[in-house]
Amino acid sequence: MKQYIIVLIVFLLVHNLHCEYNETTVKLARSFSKDIFDLNGVPYLQPMVEVVNATSNSRFFNQAYVPAKVNKPYFRVGFQNMLGFTPDSKKSYAPKLPTEKYDSDKAAEFLYSSNGLDTAGLLNYFFKNVLYDGLTTGAIPKEPDAAATVLGYKPNVKFFFSQDSLRKLVQNHPLYPYIPAEFKQTILDAIGNFPETFSLAEGANINTIYAFVPQFEIGSLWGTELLVRFVPPVYLGENIGDFAFWGLGLKHSISQYFYKNENDRPFDLAIQAVYQGTHLENKIGVTQAQLKANASMFDVNIQASKYFEGLFDIYTGISFEYIDIDAQYKYTLPVEQQWQLGLLRTPASPPEPPEFPGDTKPQYANIAIDDFNVKWVVGIAKQIGPIAIFADFNLSKFSIFTGGIEYRF
Repeated sequence: MKQYIIVLIVFLLVHNLHCEYNETTVKLARSFSKDIFDLNGVPYLQPMVEVVNATSNSRFFNQAYVPAKVNKPYFRVGFQNMLGFTPDSKKSYAPKLPTEKYDSDKAAEFLYSSNGLDTAGLLNYFFKNVLYDGLTTGAIPKEPDAAATVLGYKPNVKFFFSQDSLRKLVQNHPLYPYIPAEFKQTILDAIGNFPETFSLAEGANINTIYAFVPQFEIGSLWGTELLVRFVPPVYLGENIGDFAFWGLGLKHSISQYFYKNENDRPFDLAIQAVYQGTHLENKIGVTQAQLKANASMFDVNIQASKYFEGLFDIYTGISFEYIDIDAQYKYTLPVEQQWQLGLLRTPASPPEPPEFPGDTKPQYANIAIDDFNVKWVVGIAKQIGPIAIFADFNLSKFSIFTGGIEYRF
């Protein structure tokens, strides 16, 4: 995340950075920061949210048999384990610079707004025009084709700039003559300090996601079992953060309608529906972007199993799942940029005096994702007295190995 926001350093140099902050410049910093984060920060983080939720939305069954009648309820208490593999499609994204083609009418809105000159808005719009012109004409090399997400790994991916080219683009821009005189030299001075390369985050190289779930089942009423699972917030490491979820499900025997005598059935068939909710929180990168993601998942599966007496059960199923994710990112300017803006002393040494307030206006980015997935599950289970052990493979766009152990009584 460090390099995603660094581009805005270019536009933040004013004459009094080291003693007190300039409100106009700070507004520009926040505006450009949001543009950069929306274009790069969100696609950098979002695949992790999707893969974590897809991995947790599994390990619902290890046999299709549900007795039609029981003299007393039976129980299963187990521990389910999921190992999800990161698909290549979630390891990279196309990085972008915030650009916008010049439009004189839109520029006039900043120059002659009802509240007077909108300096921060004008400068932000101006620099997006300059970047657009540079990429269009080739004065600025095109953006890299791909950069790593937090799940991937791509070192040495960079944006490239030329100070001379940027200076010419600024001076030749049709809006330049209308920029207030006091800002023209500030812009040119900033270009003179512009680094010619900017490295993008290389990613954390996360190839697998692991989840662990306690699960409780009770049956059977009219050939139906109840499934309950719950995990309080658990810390899953620096890259994933705190993860919690709960789930409720019902499984109903279909076999009971075809075979009145259970000993006559060649295999077992059942249908199951599970609703699950998850919550993910983490702080990521130099901006300490706070991620909060809530997901709702609905799974319907048709499952079949065959018991080989004295040996094991083989089971399989087709699962249809729908995932709805709402994620919010809360972030502030990196500490390094707050130093340069005069929001913090260099180096920061709390408690800060009132004239160094820091970035007191965090920004937010929200994203909603919904996805439909079809999954094929195939596995094997072994009963050893009251203990059952099992393992299976889930084949879909997210390949997942799952397994576990449970006590049946």
